Amino acid sequence: MGVRPRFRCGRPSERGALIRAVLFDLDDTLFDHRHASRQALEAVRECHATVALVDASDLDRRHAEILEALHLRVLAKEMTLDDARQERFRRLFESVDVSAADLEDGLLARRAAGAYRTRYMQSWREVRGATALLHALKPQVRIGIVSNNLAREQHDKLRFCGFDRYLDAVVISEEAGVAKPDAAIFRQALERLSVDAAETVMIGDAWATDIAGARAAGVRAIWFNPHGTSRPEAWHDVEEIRALAPVPTVLSLVLGGQNRRE
Repeated sequence: MGVRPRFRCGRPSERGALIRAVLFDLDDTLFDHRHASRQALEAVRECHATVALVDASDLDRRHAEILEALHLRVLAKEMTLDDARQERFRRLFESVDVSAADLEDGLLARRAAGAYRTRYMQSWREVRGATALLHALKPQVRIGIVSNNLAREQHDKLRFCGFDRYLDAVVISEEAGVAKPDAAIFRQALERLSVDAAETVMIGDAWATDIAGARAAGVRAIWFNPHGTSRPEAWHDVEEIRALAPVPTVLSLVLGGQNRRE
């Protein structure tokens, strides 16, 4: 038997090619981070009267922006996770005009960080249809996760939701030493799954990291866009789904005519 090439990177795989592997992003593709975060912010609103008066959507937007900025610093090991959590809420409260006196000793930020974390974990759940889709794909393809985050956090989510039983490879930026959209993290996933880029599909919700990153690695990408966000005009050829269900419809898009074992 000849030696199989490990992977090729080049032009993104075309629909209709034989698909042997499907890669997924985790947060807000399979795991409902958006829901858990919004529930957790309600606990934060209870920590201070000024914060309680802020519109929930505005607070969510501010929090997401600060979280993303600090998350990158944690991944780069410029801050510890605990320090980043406290700093996140100090910045959030400062942005909605909580008084400097209330923030001075750090107690309020620590209390908010604890309240957020507790409610966040209590609110964990899968994106609707995630388990059913993984279950349907498992007999037909190899399945991998490509995620930007801390390894322990992501593995905990995978176990909690029961996704781990369906997976053949998990590539997390902290362990991989590289993050999406760098094509190198996708190449690691392809190598672990022993598949070529042309045989692989990536499904993710984040355009800049999941879609652009996968295509840079030569992998066909399907955009999971449940909120109907506008796409960059130059990327009109990227396929899109608004939900992970119904499963036969998603399978048909991902696998084309090869899904004979539904």
